[in-house]
Amino acid sequence: MIRLHHICTVVGLILTSGAVRAADFDLQTTPSRASADFSGVGLGVDAGVGLGAAGEGNASGAIGRAHIGYNFQANRLVGGAEADFLTSGIKSGGLNPTSFQQNFLSSTRVKAGWAFGDLLAYGTVGWAYSTSKLTDQTGSSNKSIKGTAYGAGAEFALTRNAFLRVEYLRYDFGAQTYVTPLNSRTISTNTNLLRAGASVHF
Repeated sequence: MIRLHHICTVVGLILTSGAVRAADFDLQTTPSRASADFSGVGLGVDAGVGLGAAGEGNASGAIGRAHIGYNFQANRLVGGAEADFLTSGIKSGGLNPTSFQQNFLSSTRVKAGWAFGDLLAYGTVGWAYSTSKLTDQTGSSNKSIKGTAYGAGAEFALTRNAFLRVEYLRYDFGAQTYVTPLNSRTISTNTNLLRAGASVHF
């Protein structure tokens, strides 16, 4: 005769086995959290420092303002384009009695990178623009200068729409001639930017 405790044991084994199978099914079919999506239009702000050279002297100062761009993403490959607009406090420190400064910097660049989950590593290259001013004992000369911009960065997704990033860019403007009332001087200018930023994607 089958005893009651035998029945209870069998029922317990069946229930336990069912629970284990259900848990196993859940682990196999429940998707993990999706990786970040870096595609779309991005708007953001940046702040950092510029370090470079103007002729024989060094130039440095704070930079900051805004950027706008667009990315597309195919699996882990990310590409896009971006433009930035930066107010600059970069000034020379070794051209006495001549001084050099940049009040505005901008670049338009293409980007390409690889997404590692929530982290995007990328390289970028494009065109650079800056306003500049050289001043000596006789007066000043203002010039808009153009060149190339290139660098690399990393972007981290906090949420689907909020991102943080760090970026290094080098602006090469080549040699430019500045003419003041009594002098003429040719200066080669380059600027290295190290900046951090935050953006939202739509």
